[in-house]
Amino acid sequence: MSASDLAGEAEELRRSDAVKTTLLRAVSHDFRSPLTAIVTAAGALVHSGLVLDEADRRELAETILEETLRLDRLVGDLLDLSRLEAGAVTSSDALWAIEDVVLQAVDSVSEAGCRLELALDESATVQGDPHQLERVFVNLIENALRYSSGSVSVQTRRMGAEVLVRVVDSGPGIDADELERIFEPFRRGARAGERRGSGLGLAIARGFAEANGGRVWAESFPGQGAAFVVAVPLAVDRSSS
Repeated sequence: MSASDLAGEAEELRRSDAVKTTLLRAVSHDFRSPLTAIVTAAGALVHSGLVLDEADRRELAETILEETLRLDRLVGDLLDLSRLEAGAVTSSDALWAIEDVVLQAVDSVSEAGCRLELALDESATVQGDPHQLERVFVNLIENALRYSSGSVSVQTRRMGAEVLVRVVDSGPGIDADELERIFEPFRRGARAGERRGSGLGLAIARGFAEANGGRVWAESFPGQGAAFVVAVPLAVDRSSS
């Protein structure tokens, strides 16, 4: 091996170590916040010197439950990301009406309420894993709700051999040079501010979309929010073959 090859290999190792360090720091931070809240709330509940009424105890118990669920979601996201990056995800090839999968995703987003505006085009059948596709749409809708100051629009439209699902928010938008980078794990846009989020949702959404033959990308224009677009191939009609 030549000196240049050795130097290149050493540089690659340094970059790999830098990425691992960044990931560990991000994971540590995301775990520490809910753990701190759980320990604080649990400590208050068991502290013999504190006088708590029923409302205080209920609030502390709800904090423990909420933060525990947040930890569980984070662990699940990390496991999904590791499976996706290892190519260990298997997808079914069932036939589904895309509007049914989108509506299931909407129903599962508890905070949506009246903030979602649906514009579903004519029925379109896609072939893929409904649970993974639903996860794609859930992640994108939750992301849009987190950053949007108003309503979020979910639209479907057939375009050639694909159906496009577009999730549009009214948030701060995304800088042009970040439109691709925000799909990297733990990457958050410069305009994210103090909003909570692990930075894994978009990476997982893209991973599951690609596992089902689809694509995901982001769009943002000056003075507007952001739009995340999922392109899913239409099911192939085999009746004539």
